[in-house]
Amino acid sequence: MSGDQAERTGSASRDDGVRARNRRQRERAYLDAAMAIAVADGLDALTMARLAGDVHAAVGSVYTYFPSKGALVAELQREAVERLTASYHLVRDRSEERLVGWDDPRDVALARVAVFGAFWVAAGETHPQEAALLHGLVSVARVYVPPEERHRVLPASLALLSEAGAAVVGASESGAIRALDDPAGAVVRWAAALTGVLLTENLAQIPDYPFEPRALARELLHELLLGWGADPERVERVEAHLGRLEAAGPLAPRREP
Repeated sequence: MSGDQAERTGSASRDDGVRARNRRQRERAYLDAAMAIAVADGLDALTMARLAGDVHAAVGSVYTYFPSKGALVAELQREAVERLTASYHLVRDRSEERLVGWDDPRDVALARVAVFGAFWVAAGETHPQEAALLHGLVSVARVYVPPEERHRVLPASLALLSEAGAAVVGASESGAIRALDDPAGAVVRWAAALTGVLLTENLAQIPDYPFEPRALARELLHELLLGWGADPERVERVEAHLGRLEAAGPLAPRREP
């Protein structure tokens, strides 16, 4: 290759790198703006025209990054789930440090299940945007993400649920809870039940009605552990562990930038 050819090749590579970086930055700006719209006004308000207006771009430009609103919402949900997974890993690791000195493997196994459940309940406090999008995967009656776009978000969602599944299987195998014929199904029902309680926020507006969704979700988590056959005294020890974890920091911490 001649010197001129090498120079042209190097220049083209630099140009490609700049274009790729600019595209990533533009996509990041679209996703941030879309997240803000969805959280402030709901997914119905998130349109390609509204997004383009908020970022001062042409509508056609938005479509070069996201071929449809369904694709855009799927990307928002994927990012939300990935952020929540990172948050779970932080509290899981904090928990594991404290569990090192525990002698009974059944206590350890049940604590791992409870930590995931407590994280799920707490996520809406420290990650309200991300939790709202995650709950949308479970609960929204209107379909925003068509089947052909679900590939964007399903891997991240299944990866998060598989973490809960591993904890449930470990608890079952250790004898901390009864044997489960369908651990994956149990995890989905567990997550759906907790989410359902968390989505009843409007009931808190009823006068003289003592209702706090997250407190009720924690009660439900307690009842589900007992329903799976966990020993009540073991559940108490595990809940004390959750209390110590929470005293030291959020159960759904935000990753430092």
